[in-house]
Amino acid sequence: MFQRFDKVVRCSQGHLYTSTWMWGGSLKALRLGNRRFQRCPVGHHWSMARLVDPATLSPQECEAAAAIHDVRVP
Repeated sequence: MFQRFDKVVRCSQGHLYTSTWMWGGSLKALRLGNRRFQRCPVGHHWSMARLVDPATLSPQECEAAAAIHDVRVP
């Protein structure tokens, strides 16, 4: 079974949000190496998303990312 984690991601336009990031698979995005092509819930557009290390973000950025989650997978 895949492990499922909620992670902070940044889209190619710079928007931060939380996404369910499953290692080894994806049900809602096209995987391209360590990036995913998926819908950004902040800008309402399709773009490349990549993981962001929360330690590199300000507390305000972490709060903003936690407030918005993309489509959840059951």
